[in-house]
Amino acid sequence: MRIQAPQNEVSDKKYYIASIKSEMLMDKSNDNFFKSIYHYIILLISMAGFVTKNATVLRATAISVSLAFSLYLINYQSDNQSLAFIYFLVSEILYVGFIMLVLSKDGYRYWFMRKWKNEEEGYLAFEGILGVLFFHNALSLGFVASSTAGSFSLIDNKSLLFTIVAIPFVTGFLIKILAAKVVTIEIYYWKDMFLGRKICDFVVSGPYKYLSNPMYGLGQMQAYAAALWYGSGYGLLAAILNQSLIFTFYFMFEKKFIERTYLFPVNDENISPAVSGK
Repeated sequence: MRIQAPQNEVSDKKYYIASIKSEMLMDKSNDNFFKSIYHYIILLISMAGFVTKNATVLRATAISVSLAFSLYLINYQSDNQSLAFIYFLVSEILYVGFIMLVLSKDGYRYWFMRKWKNEEEGYLAFEGILGVLFFHNALSLGFVASSTAGSFSLIDNKSLLFTIVAIPFVTGFLIKILAAKVVTIEIYYWKDMFLGRKICDFVVSGPYKYLSNPMYGLGQMQAYAAALWYGSGYGLLAAILNQSLIFTFYFMFEKKFIERTYLFPVNDENISPAVSGK
C-alpha cells in the first residue's frame, strides 16, 4: 500500500526547499557583487601605478614614497605654482619620453629583456617603472590645477559647479576603468608593445564597441573636470598638453604597432630579438 503525506506537509516541504534555493542564489549573487567590487578596486589601484599581483618590496617602497610626496605637496606646497609647473613638465617628459624610447619598434625594450635575462622579467621591470610614472603624471596634472586655482570662474554657485564638473569627471573615469577592464591591465601597461607581439585578441567590446580610443579620448576628461573645478587655466593647458602628447605617442608608435600586429599581422613581429644583441 502507498502512503501519501498530508497535503499541507508536502506544501511546507516545497516552500522550505524553495526558500533554501532562494537564499543560496541571493548569497551567490552577493558574493559575485562583492567580488566584482574587489576586482574593480584592485584594477583601479593597478591603473594608478601599483600592480598588486606583481607587487614587490621595491615597488611598494616606490609607491609609498610617491604617496608621501603627494601628501607633502598637499599640506606644505599647495600654492607653489613654480613647483607645480616644474613637477608637471618633468613628470610629462619622463612619462612620454620613457614610453616612446622603450616601446618603439626597435626601442630600449630589448635592453630591458637582455638586462633582466628574459622577456617576462624585463617586462616586470618596465611595468614597475611605468607604474611610478603613471602615478606622478596624474598627480602633477592635479597639482597644476589646484595650485593655480581661481584664474577664471566658470560659475559662482558651487553646488551647480560640482554637478556640472561631476558629469565629465565620472564619465571619463568610468570609460577609462571599463576600457582597462576589457583589455586587461597588461594591455593598459602596453605589455604587447613591449614584447612586440600579440598577447590577446583585438578588442571590440565594452567602450571599444562605441569609441575607437576611449582611454586617450574621453577617458582623459577627469583632468579637464579638475581644471574646471579649480577654475585653473593652467590646469586646462596641462590637460591639453598631456592628451596631445599621449595621442602623439599613439599615432607615432602604438597605432602602427596595432596595425602590423593585430590588424595586418606579419611573421617577424612574433620574433623577439631580446638576446640577439639587436
